[in-house]
Amino acid sequence: MKNFLDYLTEVDKTYEFRIKLANVDVSECLDRLRNALDAYGLTTLGEAKRLPIQANDIDFPSMPNVEVHLMDAVLKYPVNDAQLRAIISERAGIPASQVFVVSPNNPEEIWRWNLEGNEIKEYVQGDAELVKNLPAATAEQKAASKFYSEAGSFLKELKEVESKIEGNDNTIGGEANPAHGKTTNDLPTGDASPVGSK
Repeated sequence: MKNFLDYLTEVDKTYEFRIKLANVDVSECLDRLRNALDAYGLTTLGEAKRLPIQANDIDFPSMPNVEVHLMDAVLKYPVNDAQLRAIISERAGIPASQVFVVSPNNPEEIWRWNLEGNEIKEYVQGDAELVKNLPAATAEQKAASKFYSEAGSFLKELKEVESKIEGNDNTIGGEANPAHGKTTNDLPTGDASPVGSK
């Protein structure tokens, strides 16, 4: 039987990230970027692709007319996008406002790059599933609804269980034992001080 370390060494899981740099000369900072990513076991770093300049980029909303370079990186060790962004900013000397890190499997990235080749649909009022009417109920669903909505079936079950209360109102306290149930307010008060009087 294999021990845990054998299983752990056989696992060859990798972690993919898409790194976007804004208004940065990638040729100058590529070595520093590789050194920063080596902290998490960089296996591959894709070639930097320059995206078209846009007036307002969704990843860098505070920068107008931004030039974005995009690179795909594959790492050996687990890390989240915020940690990777921080280490790139810190070790590569790139301001954090100019770094954006995201997983390529992020649903927004898949939609943005349309990797699945699906037709992109625009939102139409009333087209959402939550606002559509439910389909008509079947006979089986109606019968189940009627059975559960009737209070009679539940009340029959309650009638079967009888609860018995033993004793009566005079069992404890009351007229039989008037001392029972008194509070400290009912006790007589003394005239001696509780603090140090004799």
